[in-house]
Amino acid sequence: MERKIVKVGNSMGIIIPSIFLEELGFSYGELVDVDYNKELKTLTIRSKETAQDGNNLEQIIKRIVDKYLKEKGL
Repeated sequence: MERKIVKVGNSMGIIIPSIFLEELGFSYGELVDVDYNKELKTLTIRSKETAQDGNNLEQIIKRIVDKYLKEKGL
């Protein structure tokens, strides 16, 4: 689905169809965790609960890899 990037104050945003949010179980005003993978050029949106309850080892490895890639300029 193609979406347009819009200006929101001093930021930019993408409107996510409400049907997607409903299917994911997100509701208005809920805090979410947004993660960016520079190598894959992807964004991941998760509920804060899922992010906090996620695999700790996976999060540690990701931080180490991200730091390494940043140091190498990748």
